[in-house]
Amino acid sequence: MRLENSARNIKAAWLWQIMHILCQFATRTVIIKVLTIEYVGLSGLFSNVLTMLSLAELGIGEAIVFSLYGPIARRDHQVISSIMKFYQKIYICVGIFIAVAGFLLTPYIEFFIKDMPDNIPDLQLIYLLFVANSAISYFFSYKGTFITANQKNHIVVNNDGITELAMVICQIAALILTKNYILFLAIGILFILVRNIRITLIANRNYPYLKDKTTEKMPKDIFDSIKKNTLAMVFHKIGTIVVFATDNVILSKFVGLVSVGLYTNYHVITNAVVVFINKFFNAMAASVGNLAVEADVERQENVFDSMCFLNFWLYVFSCCCLFNLLNPFTEVIWLGEEYLFTTGIVLLIVVKTYVTGMRVSVQTFKNAKGLYWQNKFMPIGESIVNLTASIILVQYFGVSGVILGTIISSLVTCVWIEPRVLYRHGFGKSPAAYYIKYVKYFIVFAFIMAVTYGANSLIAEDNLLTFIAKCLISAVLPNILIILIYFRTKDFKYVKDAAIKVLKRKF
Repeated sequence: MRLENSARNIKAAWLWQIMHILCQFATRTVIIKVLTIEYVGLSGLFSNVLTMLSLAELGIGEAIVFSLYGPIARRDHQVISSIMKFYQKIYICVGIFIAVAGFLLTPYIEFFIKDMPDNIPDLQLIYLLFVANSAISYFFSYKGTFITANQKNHIVVNNDGITELAMVICQIAALILTKNYILFLAIGILFILVRNIRITLIANRNYPYLKDKTTEKMPKDIFDSIKKNTLAMVFHKIGTIVVFATDNVILSKFVGLVSVGLYTNYHVITNAVVVFINKFFNAMAASVGNLAVEADVERQENVFDSMCFLNFWLYVFSCCCLFNLLNPFTEVIWLGEEYLFTTGIVLLIVVKTYVTGMRVSVQTFKNAKGLYWQNKFMPIGESIVNLTASIILVQYFGVSGVILGTIISSLVTCVWIEPRVLYRHGFGKSPAAYYIKYVKYFIVFAFIMAVTYGANSLIAEDNLLTFIAKCLISAVLPNILIILIYFRTKDFKYVKDAAIKVLKRKF
């Protein structure tokens, strides 16, 4: 059942992620062509500012999801209702806080922009619409989390995907017809509201006991667990925000909005790939949570090893494609030569993608086991290193400096601390074997990247035909090399057997 639920969730996540990627490209292309690249930079800046305000959520959502796995397995509807009522109150408060704090920040928003653009009117109104969009996203949406905790994430993904597709069609039509960015943002807010109300109605229909008014208090042990994990998640939330939501703010302040626009163009491609892969692991999160409750440690570790290998395979393949195709795609297919970064910057973007991406399998198991408290101070160290390194290096190396700051902070903190916590507190053993495997994986990653880049370098000119040729090389060669290197290993055999099992059940 876990495998079937994961397969169903993964299928829906991937199908709609492809649609999301196409929507992102369409939206950005229209904004750049109809308006200017500065609007894309402004969107990236405001999104990062509001992500920092989302610290108010404190990571309590993840802690509550973990607390739901046990009651769902026991079908304890009373306890589930009490947890969800608490969740509702928290998220309403978070939405209100973001609305108020965002509004109070309005007079100071120009501080984050190095050179104020003359071609963007109503800057503060645009920012307030971003605030409204962010705040509204917390209302009604909490019931979607319960559907995900029930291993039915495909329902949430389908709802989000349908709503996004309708939204993008309306936004693009409005922008082409009116060239009004304010209207474009207002349409986005309307559809966020529709999405949240719709998922609430779906949850109420599938789980009618969620509508029951309960006076029963949440069990003390569950409340204490949520409180403890939330306290730990506060630090994790800080780390995530500082590391991944300050790049555009630093670039806007020290380099300018155009650089933010260019960087976010590359980020939308790399992030699409990362989200595509992460949705695969997110779709398995509830199943891993169920595994952590019901299976013995040896079984859990075997599944984890295989998941790490799959994590590695997906990111090696993706990073090879990104490194060799990002610039040709942007130049030939998408925007043109004037929107390109240098090969050195692209390499740093890809290395950052690999280093941060290789943490996914560890985080999936660590979160499923509720191991938030054990490394609660790690994100603070990561944040300090990242912010310090990025601010110093951006003044010498520009965009490259910000990317280097993220790579450095990950290597000196998360890469070794997170596996240590999982192995020590989750599996009850030393993480030494994992560290050795991680280093071996990185060496193989570098080797395959070099071979694939060398093969693509034989094709000099960039045009549509050569881009297709590079796509074929970048897609086929890394997978052939991984199969040749690992086909005898137990992790490869486990992944192969699991894939065959899913395909047989499907067809």
